[in-house]
Formats: sequence, C-alpha cells, structure tokens
Amino acid sequence: MSVTRREFIRETAAVAGGLAAAPLLLEESLADPVPAAMPERVLGRIGKRVPLIGYGTAPLGSDNTPPEAVTRILNAAFDMGITFFDTAPVYGSRNTKYGTAEMKMKGFLKTHRDKIFLVTKVNVGCGQTRDGAIRMLQESLRDLGTDHADLVHIHNLGDFDMQRLMADDGVLAGLEEAKRRGLLRYIGVSGHMRPARFVRLIETGKIDLTMVALNFADRNNYDFEGLVLPAAKRQNTAVVAMKVLGGSRQWSYDGRTQATLGEYHERAIRYALGLPVACAVIGFNNEAEARQAVEVARRYKPLTAQERDALLEEGRRIAKERGLYYGPVTG
Repeated sequence: MSVTRREFIRETAAVAGGLAAAPLLLEESLADPVPAAMPERVLGRIGKRVPLIGYGTAPLGSDNTPPEAVTRILNAAFDMGITFFDTAPVYGSRNTKYGTAEMKMKGFLKTHRDKIFLVTKVNVGCGQTRDGAIRMLQESLRDLGTDHADLVHIHNLGDFDMQRLMADDGVLAGLEEAKRRGLLRYIGVSGHMRPARFVRLIETGKIDLTMVALNFADRNNYDFEGLVLPAAKRQNTAVVAMKVLGGSRQWSYDGRTQATLGEYHERAIRYALGLPVACAVIGFNNEAEARQAVEVARRYKPLTAQERDALLEEGRRIAKERGLYYGPVTG
C-alpha cells in the first residue's frame, strides 16, 4: 500500500521523538515548505499514537455553525494533523434547526472515519441503566453515520450515582456489552468534578482512557493531577486533558464565545502538555482557533521553571476568583 506524504511526515516526526516537536521541516520544494508535523504520544494501554491536540466539538453544536461549516472546519483541522475528535449527544439539541454536533459531523465522517480516532459519550440522560446506555450509544452512532465509536466515555462522572453505575445492570455493564457487540472499542470516563470518583473507577481496571480537567488554575480547587494521574499511571490508563483553557465563558458553547483562560493560551496549552497526558482536547469555534493551538503543539517545549512558577502563581490567584467553577469537589 502506498504511503501519502502526509503520512510519511507524521510517521517521521513520531519516530524522531513523539514527545518533542519534529526537529526538521520537510519540504515539498525550496519554494513550498511543509509545516512541521504535530508531535504524537501513545494513548496508554490502547497503544495508538495520537497528535498532541484533539478537537472537542461542543462549540459546533449550536445553530450558529451549520453542517456545511462543520464539515469545512473539521476538514481543515484534519489537514492540520488533528485525528482525535471528541463529541457527545448533548453538544447541541436535536430540536434545533441544524441539530447536534454529532448530526453535523456526518459529512466529515463519510470521508474520514477510518482515518481518525472517534470519541463519543453516554450521560445520565440514559437513565443510568445498562440498556439505556446502549440505546443512547446506538442513537449517537446513527447520528454520526458510523457503526462504531473508537471510545465511549461515561460523560461527567460526577453526575452519576456510583452504586448504580457499577451495578450489574448499570452503565458500565452497558458499555461492556456494547463493546462485545462491536459498537465501541474502548471504554473511557470523563468529567471535571469529584476527582476521587475517577480513582475508584480507574482502579477497577475497566477504564482504558480518562479525560479530566487539567489546567494551571483549577488544579488548586480540583486536584485531578494529584489524585487521578497516579491512579491512571498504575493502570496504564491513557489520560487526555480537557478544560485546558478553562472552558467556555458562562458555559456558553455557541460557536462564538471565547475560553475563560484564553489570554494564557500558549502557556496554558504548554502547561497541560507538560503533564503525563496523551493529548489536549480543546473546543474550537473555527479553523483559526484550531490552527493557533496546532502551532503551539508543533513547536511545543515544556515550560521553563521560571515560566511554570510564574504561571502557577497566576493560577492560584485565578482559582480564588473562579472558586468551584465546575461543581463540587467531593460527594
């Protein structure tokens, strides 16, 4: 099978280091330089290599971004080297003009499904039951126009009743059954509050990937770094960072609203990538925002000790102002 130049560039960069930016810029010609490929890391025990930046599709769920725009934006992101795409059935509403982000991704997935790592989720709206989780996933797959997801998260673990979640007829059992049916390949858990719950679930050995809030400010109020990262390391569970830029202002994912920590853009991304994570999933409103983050990843260097100390000092100040932005820490 022939290898495209894009694949060659990506593989060359991966061989050169994985965790550091590719040292050379390959060129199509002297007059037409090719941008450095995005570095890649391994998704824990899943074993797949993914680029440092993933695309979170929450901002694409509103009617401010019609399906043709979603197709254009995601095609552009793919051309930049993004192959990790994260979505959920609650990103938008089925009852609006254009529907959910999942529904609007169908055009992109028609031509790219076998080239990307596709993640979706099940949430408490499934009734927190085995059968409800399977039905919710099946509906997502119909909306996406595919027969399986690469990974399905238990979406915002802090919302669930943990006893029901882990019961024989609970959501975790539902995802295990969906995996047996070929509807998904891996099981994950995502969220941004109640970090101790993640440790409990990861230590069952049934979670292949966890996506949690990791940024330089909220670390002071939600200690995902201190609690979840060690548990994930023990199980070789992949970690993906989210809320790297603090989430959208006022929780408004309308394709326009900016991130709460946007003014710290480059340093915030470098901080998250300096943790033991496979990639940072960021919600982009448009191609320009994706390109901005990809450029940070392409030239990624860890924060210096001086940069890190200064950023953490800023983070402590911001954390006091934000308080429990994502919800409770315990419970």
